[in-house]
Amino acid sequence: MQLYYFLAVILSLSLGSLPESNQLFGHAVGFTGLVIVAWWGLCYLAVRMVAGLIDKGEVDATLGYDWFDRQTECFRWFSLGLIVLCLGGFGLGRNLDRLPLTQHSLALQSIILLFPAIAMMAGLWAGESLFAARMGVARRGWWPTLTSTFSALRCSVGWLVAPIIGFLAIIDLISLTAVGDQIPNWAAWIALVVVMVAGIPILVRRVFPTRPIDAATKQWIQSVVNSGGIRRCKIVMWDTNHQTHNAMIAGLFGRFRVLLLSDRLVRDLTREELAMVILHEVAHAKRYHVPLRILALVPAWLLGAGLERGLMHDSMPVWAADWAGTLGSVLSLVATVVILRWVSYRSEFDADTVACLLAPAVSRSCDRVPTTESDARRQLASALLRVTEGYAGARKPTWLHPGIADRINAFSPPQVA
Repeated sequence: MQLYYFLAVILSLSLGSLPESNQLFGHAVGFTGLVIVAWWGLCYLAVRMVAGLIDKGEVDATLGYDWFDRQTECFRWFSLGLIVLCLGGFGLGRNLDRLPLTQHSLALQSIILLFPAIAMMAGLWAGESLFAARMGVARRGWWPTLTSTFSALRCSVGWLVAPIIGFLAIIDLISLTAVGDQIPNWAAWIALVVVMVAGIPILVRRVFPTRPIDAATKQWIQSVVNSGGIRRCKIVMWDTNHQTHNAMIAGLFGRFRVLLLSDRLVRDLTREELAMVILHEVAHAKRYHVPLRILALVPAWLLGAGLERGLMHDSMPVWAADWAGTLGSVLSLVATVVILRWVSYRSEFDADTVACLLAPAVSRSCDRVPTTESDARRQLASALLRVTEGYAGARKPTWLHPGIADRINAFSPPQVA
């Protein structure tokens, strides 16, 4: 997941801890609506401006695409400020505890808090769909735009937002019954872990659009995964209409794991290259990178909780107690982003190295898998370069992912002259 989506969701939910204000909720809704309408208009104007320059021949299509991508990226980060404005400045997220409909429902509160972010994301996704239609690479019309926007929601933040709202809805239901007062905190945490282990792989299979895999390919992929040391992992092909190169493994244990491979990835890569991509995902599972990332975030949230508790001490001024939750959330968010960068980089480098070490052993029971570590490194490098071919931005480092050149240099030792 891109850092932007993570920040937009977590920031929106965190702003629910802002101190209450005297702003009218109706006014907050109205001003937020105006901002969202203006945002959609801005996205449409961006499409019209760049597409018009391309149509007139003032810029070529390649440069136009690059301009539009850069413009959209700037819009994304600018939208974080608008989210703060809507939820904090206008007060949309500051009085939810006082509204009769939302004061006893964490799920409804989370939906309202997430609404500005989702609405602004939808404007960007709709703009990207319209731009693709103007360039002749997608169908025109409101229905294709709507379905494309919904598909983007499903595959980007849908699988993160859905379990959050679902879990909060379960809490709401329990709190409405007498059972809620009898459930100890440790039982609630165990239930959360069970939901994460069993529910997220199921959610991934439901949220991402999928398509069938031919029997021979699926059997080969399954054999590579099994030989790599991961048993009972479900193989799923992500239907991106051959637009995306991507792979991910979700779930922590046994039959609750699912390996997701995009259709374009399976189509474009050679078997040797695809084997290394699969083994990279297998390495993530074998080295427990997902639970390690989760555990690495615990100090960040403990730090924020410590600040919040300290500000609420009797010796602190009144304003400190009012802003304790907000300041604690901000500290936790900043610490989370810093820790995630360090952990994400280390886990990607580690997965590449382990994949190259696994390949020779896997090749003894599976065909079309590199038989030596040097060949494995070469095939993995080839796969990384192929899936980013023509996308210069995809080869550059991001906050949560190292650049392609850095990854290749990390697992490919320098040649001795």
